[in-house]
Amino acid sequence: MSARTQHGERDRLLKHLAGPGCHARLSPLGCGRIALYRTVNGTSLGAGHVTAGTVQALLAEGLVAWSGEGAAARLGLVAEAPAAPAAETARAPAMDDRESPLLWLHRRRDKDGRPQISDAEFAAGERFRADITLAGMLPRTTMNWDAALTPDEARAGPRDVAGSSDTALAARQRVRQACDRLGPELSGLAIDVCGFLKGLDRVETERRWPPRSAKVVLRVALAALVAHYGLDRPARPPGLRGWQAEGARPSAFPPPA
Repeated sequence: MSARTQHGERDRLLKHLAGPGCHARLSPLGCGRIALYRTVNGTSLGAGHVTAGTVQALLAEGLVAWSGEGAAARLGLVAEAPAAPAAETARAPAMDDRESPLLWLHRRRDKDGRPQISDAEFAAGERFRADITLAGMLPRTTMNWDAALTPDEARAGPRDVAGSSDTALAARQRVRQACDRLGPELSGLAIDVCGFLKGLDRVETERRWPPRSAKVVLRVALAALVAHYGLDRPARPPGLRGWQAEGARPSAFPPPA
């Protein structure tokens, strides 16, 4: 990683951790990277990754710290640490919008000042993306060094059904159910944009669609995912809900003496 890239990733991590409901933790994929998360309407959504080296550098500077232990450990800003270096206050660090087309659409405003896609549509797309990732449907982009160094102990890959974990199998089932709800055309677009992170311009070029048509079709697909995941229904109030009217007593129990 070049010094410029590492500096940009450093600023991106600090800005992310300074946001409300944002934190980072070890990637559940076991790739050694640090996964970023933000909470939107009570749902934890992925916001990209940073390298472990960037986190180690910030830990050495005392700007970030881990809380908790094991897989539940979370990375956050140290209370007295600034959100970004003083020399960079004039230029606010920006997230790499190319990492997620959905994030780019969610942050971009239309002429009325509203996001290009709603919170529910963004959450549905991120949930679909998370299932695709957990299902192991995306191609590996880096060398599997663990398998190369320990060939005798290398476990089956994500495409080996016999060696797949219950988590991956459950994720594949959820992806299959979502694709059945979308249909072949919409599911292909959702996988391209949410899974493979293809930009809308690229989708239009590959499919020979007219300009600005991919966003319209994508919103139709996201609306179907919102309905599929039940994100269009109001949240249920917390606590136990009774099956009988208030003040009713079970008939199986004798009345108090």
